[in-house]
Amino acid sequence: MTAEAPPRSVTAADHSLRVLLVLKTAQGGLWVLPHLDELRRRGHEVLVVLPAGPGRLRTALRERGVPVVDSPFGFRFRPTPSVLFGLSRLRRLIRGLSPDVLHYHLYASALAARFAGLGLGMPRVHMVAGPLHLESAPIRAAERLLARLDTVTICGSDHTARRYRALGRPAGRTPAIPYGFDTQRFQPLGGKARTEARARLGVGAGTFVAVMVAYVYGPKRSVCAGRGIKGHEVLLAAWAKFHAAHPDSHLVLVGSGFDEAGEKYRQQLIRRFRLDQDGLGPGITWLGTVEDVRPWYAAADLSVSPSLSDNHGAAVEAGAMGLPSIVSDAGGLPETVAPGSGWVVPRGDGEALSEALRAAHAEHVRGALSDRGRYARRFVVATFSGSLAAGAVADTIEKATGSRTGRTISLFTDARFVVRGQGWAPLDPANGPSAREGYLCDGNRIRVVARGEALPGRSNATFDDGAELLALPCYRGAFGLARKLVPLTLAVARAVAGAEVVVLRLPGAVGALAALICRVLRRRYAVEVVGDPADVLASGALGPAGRFLAKPAAAYLRSVVRGADASRFVTRGALQRRYPPRPGTPALAIPNVRLGGTVAGSARAWAPGPFRIVAIGSHETRYKGHDVLLKALRRLLDSGLPVCAAIVGNGRIHDELLALRRSERLTGHVVFLGTLSNRAMVTDLLDSASLFAMPSRTEGLPRALVEAMARALPAVGSAVGGIPELLDESCLVPVDDPVALADAIRRLLTDPQAWEAQSARNLTVARGYEQAALDRRLAGWLRGVPSARRRSWP
Repeated sequence: MTAEAPPRSVTAADHSLRVLLVLKTAQGGLWVLPHLDELRRRGHEVLVVLPAGPGRLRTALRERGVPVVDSPFGFRFRPTPSVLFGLSRLRRLIRGLSPDVLHYHLYASALAARFAGLGLGMPRVHMVAGPLHLESAPIRAAERLLARLDTVTICGSDHTARRYRALGRPAGRTPAIPYGFDTQRFQPLGGKARTEARARLGVGAGTFVAVMVAYVYGPKRSVCAGRGIKGHEVLLAAWAKFHAAHPDSHLVLVGSGFDEAGEKYRQQLIRRFRLDQDGLGPGITWLGTVEDVRPWYAAADLSVSPSLSDNHGAAVEAGAMGLPSIVSDAGGLPETVAPGSGWVVPRGDGEALSEALRAAHAEHVRGALSDRGRYARRFVVATFSGSLAAGAVADTIEKATGSRTGRTISLFTDARFVVRGQGWAPLDPANGPSAREGYLCDGNRIRVVARGEALPGRSNATFDDGAELLALPCYRGAFGLARKLVPLTLAVARAVAGAEVVVLRLPGAVGALAALICRVLRRRYAVEVVGDPADVLASGALGPAGRFLAKPAAAYLRSVVRGADASRFVTRGALQRRYPPRPGTPALAIPNVRLGGTVAGSARAWAPGPFRIVAIGSHETRYKGHDVLLKALRRLLDSGLPVCAAIVGNGRIHDELLALRRSERLTGHVVFLGTLSNRAMVTDLLDSASLFAMPSRTEGLPRALVEAMARALPAVGSAVGGIPELLDESCLVPVDDPVALADAIRRLLTDPQAWEAQSARNLTVARGYEQAALDRRLAGWLRGVPSARRRSWP
């Protein structure tokens, strides 16, 4: 094909783009195919520049009818004139093809496309396959400058996104989108495939089989201290120790050398670990590269990915096949393991890897390992769906060119904003910019419809992140709501009538009122269920009248959820069971807790007392149970345990808590810190604590608890709402029970082994709430939320 631009195809798309993909391999890189398929499905035209010669990717593109152009540049950077000449020819090729956007994967491709595309005036979208190049200090230094040439740097994992943001790239230009995975092709194959594959290995039905699927890469002096990046030697050393104690076990290695250097290194490992040339050693079978890896996953009970640097690797394949995994903490690998689906060990730590193998073997013997596999499958399907990932990549490319304009989402919430300086600020910092960021995907805009104090001359304002506040009449409490009900209703009705997309955050008076108005005005709406009104009212927090209204409030919320066209729940199952969505509508468990850079690097070590307990929550109502904590502290001190507490929060009942502190003789042991709007102060407070307490009377999914767990802090909490989905069962107590709370705190603080186990467990659970992964899921849900107009009620 010549360098002249083919005539543009005529499509039905409103904003048809010509996307030029530059890739340094014609053999690998098959993971780009779903992205290209999605772009073409949307009516965009795709052209691909590849090295000359045959390959699997070239064949797949030809079968799809995608035009392929031979690259005049060989993607090898050497200090010779031929490199400049090749880049010049690539530049002429790109200019002749006249793309609307230049897209590239793999680091050599990125360097070539960046240099060749200089000054051509087109957006450039770099998708980073893995973080290996960032392991090199010189390359990191270069990327600090070169990455600025990318309009958008799509990072294949949250880890890679953090690395690029540390180099100065803004979060808005470094979205984290996984490459995605075909969870239909990779799924459990059944007992027959397992039996056949084990017969080929020569192992019995009860043998414990682990599998590692990875090419072997030759060591590089510039990264990973000259060791093989996939960690084969770490696993082989750990396996020798493990197999000596568990001879009825077998390791399957799938993958030959990636290139000549990789195969040479593989042969060195075979000799070093005394494996014969057929790949048979002490409980080890080493296969070369195979056409279909699925039978070998089917034969296994466990997948192992001990890489020293990686993106998401084979752990996603394994999880889709229903296998739990042991992964190292390198790169994006920890993102592939959810609590209950596997283990994460320090990279390069053979002893920790042996210990994880022993733990997996023990679960295999008990028959519990398969439960992890089933959970791994569910986690991979929910997190790494290829269709969702391809859609997110296409969205990002469209947004980079300005062809995607997005929608305005009106979020109706009971949040309250107060005047600070010349504008508004949320009364609760949890309603700040981080709570809105996830809605700004796909070019969307957000309008927060919430209570706001009077601001002279204005009823709305724009925040720094581009979000808009539409201020409703401000009220406090039930009597205040009654007094402002008429103007509030009119204001909510105007907001509903003018909304493009309506999302109601429930429970709450604003959301409940907006739901009623949506019914009257025939507007479609979506709901975010963040708590349970039945628990709130039945707890007595609002007095006898509240208890009387508990059942009607729950019935109304069930009706609202049933009438919604899309539903989001902050719990995995607790709220869904009480308030089921209408069948056939998009419904997903998406927490409203999004952790940014506040996740601790490792678990903590127990330290002897005195012990400091931290609690965080609003004092507007008695929901948070801080009065229960004060009574429990009195019992702990009376028993001789050296404890103190720091309580963060403010609100209407704050004076009641101060009075209770005096009556319980806790003035010297409890400090109230008010509201901490500075996140660094909150992090420092959590890091100084021995325990986090959340004795709430009602909860959805508590942000403060997840943030404490993200600092590897052990915690106790009441068994309500989403708290049981976060904490270990041993750390849960009944509501309104200061004796049980005191006992749970005492048990944890005085048992170093249990305390350290909870520290590690909580950190692992919290990692599932990191920001980028949840934003991707929220973006997918928002795409299913319909426009607010044209509702025909049954």
